[in-house]
Amino acid sequence: MSKYKLFDFDTTKYPFKETVEKMMEVNQLDMIHEVFNFPEKLEIIKDQNTILHDKFYKEMKKEEFTELYQGFVREFISKLDMLGGEEILYQTFPSFRIHQPNNIAVGQYHRDSDFGHNTHEINFWLPFTNAWDTNTVWIGDPDSNEHECMEVNYGQVSYFDGVNSLHGNKDNLTGKSRMSIDFRIFPMKYYNQQDQEQTETLTQKKKFVIGEYWSEL
Repeated sequence: MSKYKLFDFDTTKYPFKETVEKMMEVNQLDMIHEVFNFPEKLEIIKDQNTILHDKFYKEMKKEEFTELYQGFVREFISKLDMLGGEEILYQTFPSFRIHQPNNIAVGQYHRDSDFGHNTHEINFWLPFTNAWDTNTVWIGDPDSNEHECMEVNYGQVSYFDGVNSLHGNKDNLTGKSRMSIDFRIFPMKYYNQQDQEQTETLTQKKKFVIGEYWSEL
């Protein structure tokens, strides 16, 4: 049984690739390493603090991307059968990843619960470029035969249990960069303000509360 599930979406209605190309001022996202190549191998903490991350996080707060992202969550993600019509919270600002050739995207294999995330969170992963083989996310113990490659094309969003399942990446030997966002959905029935105030994100130090990490639809 696969460790992830794919959902196809309309890229003309939700043009993430074109929007991000404009944001990052490049013509081909999977070749962004030719515009700016990371000078060293990324590691934990630094994997969210590069020039390209700073540019994306600045630009994503502008109206064009904000409306695209919020519309996608409201009109597509929240309507998925797997959510059963529940009242949900969504991650206010998605997490951005770049997986350049001969590099990694996240510093270590991990479960999101290792970093204070509630075990009831639901992970979605949306690449702006095709993701396969060594430039994608792998789910499971890297030393196990159960270690599964998450193959996702642009126009697909993937669900996986990232909060409870070990996941990470390999050295990218594909010659292509992978760019993606991941974001989390949290069923409101599990939200407890007092509990959520006890933890915060690793890099941005945002509390896992409504108005900071979480937003209401």
